[in-house]
Amino acid sequence: MESRELVDFNQELIEEVKIYSIENDENSESSFTAVFLSYLSDFGETKTADSEIMYCIKESEKIKINAYAYSDYFQSLTLIVSCYEKNGSIEKLNKVNTAKICKQASRFYKLCCSNTELFDEMEETSNEYKFYEFVQKNKKHIENLYVVLITNKLVNGDLPEDVMINKTSVKYDVWDIERLVQGVYQRKEAEKLTVRFKNKYKYKLKLIRIPQKSECYDCYVGYISGNCLAEIYRDEGQRLIEKNVRSFLQATGKVNKGIKDTLKAAPEMFMAYNNGISTIAESIVIDEDESTDDFIVIKELLGWQIVNGGQTTASIHAAFQNKVDLKNVNVQMKLTVIKSDDRMNEIISNISKYANSQNKITMSDFSANDDFHIKLEQLSRRIYIPIEKGKPYERWFYERARGQYNVAVNRNLTSATKKKFKMENPKNKCISKTVAAKCTMCWLKYPYIVSKGLETNFVKYSEMIQTGKINMPDEKFYCNLIAQVILFQKCDKIVDAQNFGGYKAQINYYSIALLSEYHSEMVDFEYIWNHQDITSELSVLLEEICYKVWNHFMNPETKGINITQWCKKEECWKLLKERYVNDSI
Repeated sequence: MESRELVDFNQELIEEVKIYSIENDENSESSFTAVFLSYLSDFGETKTADSEIMYCIKESEKIKINAYAYSDYFQSLTLIVSCYEKNGSIEKLNKVNTAKICKQASRFYKLCCSNTELFDEMEETSNEYKFYEFVQKNKKHIENLYVVLITNKLVNGDLPEDVMINKTSVKYDVWDIERLVQGVYQRKEAEKLTVRFKNKYKYKLKLIRIPQKSECYDCYVGYISGNCLAEIYRDEGQRLIEKNVRSFLQATGKVNKGIKDTLKAAPEMFMAYNNGISTIAESIVIDEDESTDDFIVIKELLGWQIVNGGQTTASIHAAFQNKVDLKNVNVQMKLTVIKSDDRMNEIISNISKYANSQNKITMSDFSANDDFHIKLEQLSRRIYIPIEKGKPYERWFYERARGQYNVAVNRNLTSATKKKFKMENPKNKCISKTVAAKCTMCWLKYPYIVSKGLETNFVKYSEMIQTGKINMPDEKFYCNLIAQVILFQKCDKIVDAQNFGGYKAQINYYSIALLSEYHSEMVDFEYIWNHQDITSELSVLLEEICYKVWNHFMNPETKGINITQWCKKEECWKLLKERYVNDSI
């Protein structure tokens, strides 16, 4: 990969980290960790899924971790250690320093296991002590320890050799900037996923054709070996389940524990106990020589997607990684070859909806493929912002899927076309669906929901879309949405200028909600859209409001309460409204 591509991507990553840091009131390294891990989640990297960000460092003891992920299901603990360079250049990390950083994490774990006096001297509220308590509680169950180094540097040289700490196997892995960029581009390229069963996996996929005629689709049923399915998921990862309505991260539910137990104890019973996978494809290549009147043998599948059964697939892959013998495991499989492009999304949605699902689909499973977000994306690509004479045309860029902006930039092959794209779509006008949801939910007066985090807020936002409380987007909806984003950004600058010293994100949420509740007549979304700014009168009002919100936070009804946690409760919002009306803050 050309160094220019790495530099450009790294610059975008640093900007994303800065935005995250501001929005979540986190230090730069913790923000880097959160952003980087979200990319890995998108790739289907299960070891780092559902990580707890926990900045722990004690330089005198040469110990450090930035996050951890524990899987009771796999009896594994993953320690994430970050190395973040924020100056924008692509630096190299040699073998010695790589090993040094990785071993900081494994040394931390070793010390936690040993019950050393080091922790007796620590504050019980510190992150280091909390992690020590966690290890002490779970160490008997941890069979595998993974240390993952994440960095926006280039790693040169080998990783440390695998070791044993007591009876726990310790393995090292690294995600550097080059590997991250490769993952983003491979996942997001427009080229359809093609699975070559015969040539690549040396596997004969035999399926029975269902004898019914339809202009929209052909349907086939049969089974696929567990080993072959695991190998394909190993190679393709999240690309294979992009259209799956549920996101598999870790197998923690009762049903998934049942999958694990069956794979280990009774693999020959897997077909009987498991519902299998429902898949779609755009077209197939049949091995005519091997096929008969009774069944077909498929050589290749173009645009293959698992739309129901992502948990089954990822669980089998996890077992595969953990050396579980899968030779007697077969997975029943239904394949729907969709012949109508116009009905592709409809059919996929209905398959996902009506398939006999193993786990209940929750609101958090809403994906970027929903019509709501597709429509917003389409609107953002064709609606330019109002311009003053002599200024270039610009658009806001709605990013319904992570990495879209960077991919769009790099589809322009020359420096000139890249420059033109960035002029029309400036990075500071790239807005993700989670940030858009945050701005809207603040205006809809749910500051206590937004305070629970972007993901939790997005779940509520998705629920409101699904139930019709938020309408499907049209041009006016889109312009108002952007106006809400601009309003939030202006509020953020106002709050930042006051130097309150803490709770910046929560002040933003509650200030916008309070403005909406009592002063909505002061907010003209059409004006904000046309001018890409708010009025001076509104700025003055927001400054007054943010001071009242700050005073509210500093004077809780219960002394000594954790303010961050209090902000997540509806009672905090109700009391603020009461105090504001009574002018008691």
